[in-house]
Amino acid sequence: MEHVALQASSTKIDPKYQIGMMAILFPILYALIDGLGTFADGIYLDELSLISEDAALLSYEFTFFACAVLAFIYLRFVKKQRFNLFQERVKGYAAIFETIGQFFYVFAMSSNAIIAAPLIASYSIFSVILSRIFLKERLNKAQYAVVIVVIIGIALLGIADEL
Repeated sequence: MEHVALQASSTKIDPKYQIGMMAILFPILYALIDGLGTFADGIYLDELSLISEDAALLSYEFTFFACAVLAFIYLRFVKKQRFNLFQERVKGYAAIFETIGQFFYVFAMSSNAIIAAPLIASYSIFSVILSRIFLKERLNKAQYAVVIVVIIGIALLGIADEL
């Protein structure tokens, strides 16, 4: 109702406010879906050992390959864009590092998912810390408190596993 009234008036709505809900919703959905996937990986790889590390790695890589083929088909035949593999050097490096990361992820989750999952999930905290260091982002006291609580929680998980 409010949106219709604003459109009827001559008031110009800043586009950044129009997509605000999506900007909040997408990271939350990503975190939930990623958490569920990590939980399932822990069950399949560590608790029940339903799938071997090699089979998990192959399934991940075949999934990424299928997505790459679909993206190529979309770019080449739907969007009619040219694609030269040798001009996509940075994306190639990103794919290589993603594959290396996936290798370590699978073996970490298969050896001790209870400890590996929170450590892997803490990338967002390290992104905050690195953005403070390199991008000079300003953090308020509450954000510093959350960073410290998460780091203490990770340390406690490591200590609890040793006991």
